[in-house]
Amino acid sequence: MNWGSDLPIFEDFYGSFTNSRPVDYRPFKMNERCFVRPDHECGKVFGASKSCFIACPSDDSLEPMLALISEKLQKSHIEPIIAVKERAYGKDTFCTKICGKIIESKFCLAILDDAIKDNVNVPNPNVYYEYGMMTALKKYIIPLQKEELTLAFNIRSHDTIKYTPKNLAIELDRAIRDAIFFTEKDEKKEVNTSTSVISKKGILRDLEIAGFKSKDKDWFLNYAISDTNFRGFGHDEKEFYIYLGIIDTSKDCEIYLDDINIILYRTEKIYNQLLESEHEIKENIVKIDKIISTVENPRRPTSSFQIMNTHDDLRRYETKLQDNLSKRNNLKILYIGFINRNNIDLNEFEKNCFEIITKFPRVKLVISKDDKIQFGDVVVNLKAFKSST
Repeated sequence: MNWGSDLPIFEDFYGSFTNSRPVDYRPFKMNERCFVRPDHECGKVFGASKSCFIACPSDDSLEPMLALISEKLQKSHIEPIIAVKERAYGKDTFCTKICGKIIESKFCLAILDDAIKDNVNVPNPNVYYEYGMMTALKKYIIPLQKEELTLAFNIRSHDTIKYTPKNLAIELDRAIRDAIFFTEKDEKKEVNTSTSVISKKGILRDLEIAGFKSKDKDWFLNYAISDTNFRGFGHDEKEFYIYLGIIDTSKDCEIYLDDINIILYRTEKIYNQLLESEHEIKENIVKIDKIISTVENPRRPTSSFQIMNTHDDLRRYETKLQDNLSKRNNLKILYIGFINRNNIDLNEFEKNCFEIITKFPRVKLVISKDDKIQFGDVVVNLKAFKSST
C-alpha cells in the first residue's frame, strides 16, 4: 500500500506547499513569486508543459547526442527543451529560458560532461547551476555523464547514468520510460478516503512518539526507496534507519517482495559509495595537513589569508568525514518493517522476505504483531492500527 497524499507537508523555499514525498507533479500548482528575486512575480505552473528541460554544455560535439535525445523524447510525445538553443529576444533570459522552462517541464535531463582545458577536466558551471535548480524545484531528473568522467564530490551519491556510445540509446529508452511512468503515476493518483488518511496519519504519529523521524527527498538513502511504497524513518537516539511498508492486501505482499531486492541492492551501492568517499576525504585531510605544516613554517612567509583558507578547507573536510561516519554508523543495522493492518496471514510472505535478506547481514526483518511493531528495543504502539481495523 502506498503512503498516499496524507504525508506531512512543509513549505518549500520557493513558497508553495508540497507533500514530503520525492516529487509532487500535480497539475495547477503555481509558483507565485520568483525564489531568486522575491519582488518578481512568477505565475509559472508546475508541470504545465509536456516537455523535458535539457541542461547541457554548449558544445558542438554533443549535437548527435542531443539529436538522439530529442528523437526519443518526441517519440514519447515529450517536447525537448534544450536550454542552450532556446531564444528569448527582449525578455528576461533567466526567467524565460531557464527557470520558467524548468518549472513548466514534466521532467528534466542534465548532461554533466566536463570540458577539457589544458588536460584538466572542468565542470560546466551553467549546467550544474541548472541541475541545482531542478533539484531545488523537486523535479524528476535524468542525470547523464560519460562513463570515464567523475561526478562532482557533493553529487557523487546521486544515481547517474554513466553512458557510452554503445549503451546510450538503451539507457535513454529506459530512463525516459521511467520518467514518464513515475510522473504520470503521481498525476493520476487518486485522493485517499478520509478514513485512510486519518489512520496513516495516526501511524506516522505513533512512530514519532516512539522517537522516529520521517525522512524526505533530501535523505541520502531516498534513492533506494524513491520508486517504491516503502517510507524511510530514522531513530537519532538509537542510531538506526528503517524502511517501512504498510500491508492491507495480499497484492501488497507481491509488490513489496518485488521491491525488497532492489532497495537492498541500492542501499549497498550507497554504502559502498560512502566508503569510497570516506577514503577520498581522508586523503584530502592528509594533504591539507601537510599544506598547513608548510604554510605555518616560520621560515616561509605566508599570508594570514592563505593560512585561514587552508584551515577552512580542513574544517570542511573534517565535517564531511564526520557526516559520512555518522551515516555509515546508522547503517550498521537496517530494519525492513511491515505493518499488517488487516491481520493477513503473512507466513509465506515472511519466509520469502527472509530468503532475500539473508544475503544482507546488516538487514533485519520486522512485522507488526498484536498492535505493536518492535525495532530492537524500540517498541511502537500502533494506536492508529486499532482504530483502522
